[in-house]
Amino acid sequence: MSSPAKVDCHSCRHFRHAPYEARLEGCYLEKNMVSKQKQAFLDEQQQPGDHDKINRNGDCPDFHAREAKPSLWKRLWALGA
Repeated sequence: MSSPAKVDCHSCRHFRHAPYEARLEGCYLEKNMVSKQKQAFLDEQQQPGDHDKINRNGDCPDFHAREAKPSLWKRLWALGA
């Protein structure tokens, strides 16, 4: 029986980096958040879950890989440039 693959929080779609994607760095999956807000204008008050604690053994059950970013050429083509 093989051991499950180790996952990295930084490559998960629920993880947001500070300062560009979020005010605080952590897991923004709703069930893992310390406090969450329903209204978009209160987004700054959200507190993410501690990603180090959630993924201590590298086996986070809620891990979902980020979608691959399209190439620069494909993004420019989509804009019609």
